[in-house]
Amino acid sequence: MDNFWLNLVQINLFLQQLGNWLFTPMRFFSFLGDEEFYLVVMPAIYWCYDSSIGLRVGLLLMLSNSVNGFFKFLFHSPRPFWITGQVNPMVSESSFGVPSGHAQNAASIWGYFAILSKKTWIRVVFILIIFLIGLSRLYLGVHFIVDVLAGWLLGGLVLWLFTKYFGKTKSNVIKWTPGKQWAGAIVSSGLMILFPAILKIIYQNWQYKPEYLENIKIHLPELETTPFSMDGVISAAAVWFGILAGLILVQHIIPLGRVKASIEQLFARFIIGTIGVLVIWMGLKLIFPEDIAFVSEILRFIRYGLLGIWVSAGAPYIFLKVGLQTKIKQNNRRR
Repeated sequence: MDNFWLNLVQINLFLQQLGNWLFTPMRFFSFLGDEEFYLVVMPAIYWCYDSSIGLRVGLLLMLSNSVNGFFKFLFHSPRPFWITGQVNPMVSESSFGVPSGHAQNAASIWGYFAILSKKTWIRVVFILIIFLIGLSRLYLGVHFIVDVLAGWLLGGLVLWLFTKYFGKTKSNVIKWTPGKQWAGAIVSSGLMILFPAILKIIYQNWQYKPEYLENIKIHLPELETTPFSMDGVISAAAVWFGILAGLILVQHIIPLGRVKASIEQLFARFIIGTIGVLVIWMGLKLIFPEDIAFVSEILRFIRYGLLGIWVSAGAPYIFLKVGLQTKIKQNNRRR
């Protein structure tokens, strides 16, 4: 099997040999798939453009992340810099390779934006972004081409299923009693954690090959996180739960729909909302310990769960109270 990876790694080596001048543009496109990018831009859609679209984008992203974590555990495949020390990992990554999370999320999220767009040239731009995000992961030395192709394929599948069933599911859930809605949020987020956790138990005796560790230490000597870390899975499930919990809390107070406000009001909403995101995401990270088994995972769920609640309910409620929850044009098709 290592011969298979050694053949594929030639693509990474070829791209990296094109020169360091590519690092900045490739790192930029990779950033378009980073958590930090989604953490700021995706909530902004919810607060400042259309909360109905923001809801779909947020849930789609969390669903894609959860599915990606499951398949990473299932295949537990290496990354290029595990195979040979010749590949330089230009960003630090500790999880498994297949499928590429950046490529998968790009196909899901930017693909969804392409579906929403009514102009052909904008769709072409979004498709180009999907391609360049995947290409960037090859150049940066953290994914094989099969990782990226698998990510695109899986991301496209997640997007298709989401667009096909989300509307029907949402219409049914709105009719549920609050108790049933809470149960649905808890069960769905629990399942997002359960299936990867089962795989982690099954492969609990997995270890790096000695040569993999040697190659990793060449460029990332301080990398210690196990590829079977549940952090990403827990984060996705927690935000998923938080978004749904927030919606349940404010569903009869703040409707979903297109936001109409002045530039000044939109700017204020974005600043207030982003400050809250940073306080929860960075502030609680500094407070909560990350090295205590089980306890740290519970605290991570709480932290990211609060983040989801803040985005879908906390910030909008503050906007309402301080006069920034302006006229909203409800769209019955999206509700």
